[in-house]
Amino acid sequence: MAKMLSGILAAGAVLMALVALGIGLHWPYRIDGPGALSAAFSAFSGWLVIYLVGAILVVVDAVRLARRRDLDALQRSANLVKLVAVPFFVLNFVAFAESVLVVGSGDGDHLGIDGLLLALLVVFLTYVAMLPTSAYGVAVLVLLRKDGRIGRTFFGVNMLLHVLFVVDVLSSIVVVEVARSILGRRPPARSRNLLPGVLATGSAVALVWLALVATFAVLHYDEYPTLPRGFLMSCIWLLGYGVFVEFLLLVVVPVVPLVTFRAAVRLFVQSDTETLARTARTVKLVMIPLFLQNFILCAAVVYAVTILPIALTGGRIGPSTGTAVAFIGAFTLTGLIPAVIGTYLMLLPTSIYSITYLTLRLRHHTITPRSYLLHTLLQLLFVTDIISTVALTQKPQPRGSGQAVAGSNS
Repeated sequence: MAKMLSGILAAGAVLMALVALGIGLHWPYRIDGPGALSAAFSAFSGWLVIYLVGAILVVVDAVRLARRRDLDALQRSANLVKLVAVPFFVLNFVAFAESVLVVGSGDGDHLGIDGLLLALLVVFLTYVAMLPTSAYGVAVLVLLRKDGRIGRTFFGVNMLLHVLFVVDVLSSIVVVEVARSILGRRPPARSRNLLPGVLATGSAVALVWLALVATFAVLHYDEYPTLPRGFLMSCIWLLGYGVFVEFLLLVVVPVVPLVTFRAAVRLFVQSDTETLARTARTVKLVMIPLFLQNFILCAAVVYAVTILPIALTGGRIGPSTGTAVAFIGAFTLTGLIPAVIGTYLMLLPTSIYSITYLTLRLRHHTITPRSYLLHTLLQLLFVTDIISTVALTQKPQPRGSGQAVAGSNS
């Protein structure tokens, strides 16, 4: 049943991708033409009917496996369904956000009421589609609670998270990893190296880019007329796209963050403080060149956007009056705000290991609650996240005693 529902979700992801492409790129057809949007919703409605039939079968299957006490089958099913559901819900968000914009912008009363009503309908339908994907995870929680393997707090918090958008995926990963630890499964170590590998690759490109930028800045081409100035500029331009690739991997396509979160949970369940500390330190140190490159690029973009109104007016507008300063400042914010938000979203996955390490130390009572809260805050801020991680991981910590069974302190 889990494979069946996963197949339906995969088909739904393809449907959402076609709708998103139709609206955004007018390919493979123009979705915002007359009657095309209603046709897209008709197709989604037909898919939803098939999905709900499959969802009923999945709920019945989850109950059956729970009664058979088949924890292994339950955790495998929960893991499969949740992970396959991720691309569907990402594409669902994109497709329906575009649809709401199309309907809202064409609203006859210019108040966007139709778009608002459509948004409410979309949220409701998406929530209905999300709930069945949590059936196996809920069954795992019920079975573990009946066996006394987890405490009431762990049970209650994760039951709540299983019925909420986005965090249901994270909660499912935690529950699956706890179940696997109880089953005695030893996870492979390679997944924890994915994030350091992605960051190391981006930083290697960033180091070359920084060297080329420094070379371009210090060389005087009048003294060296034979130097390939155009080639150097082309290399700087092309290597600058490395930051956008890293943004795609760390934020837009959430594979790396999810794998990282799963690996961190595995280490937490195994109480492997030493590996968590080493990996957290590696991640924070290896990312420095990448984020330095990102800072320079963002500063260049903000500067270019700031001087745009001055350049367009031939210098006639400048920071001479309060109105001019406000006008130029508005342009600055249009570049600054997206740059800060994008960089911050890239920062968050790099703190997964560090925050997990802090949480495990709190569980082992090797750090006070006040220090835990302080360093967790520092992990969510630029620059201080690196300082916090290096400072915390310098002190040797006692090696974990092996696998830990989630109890009342989970």
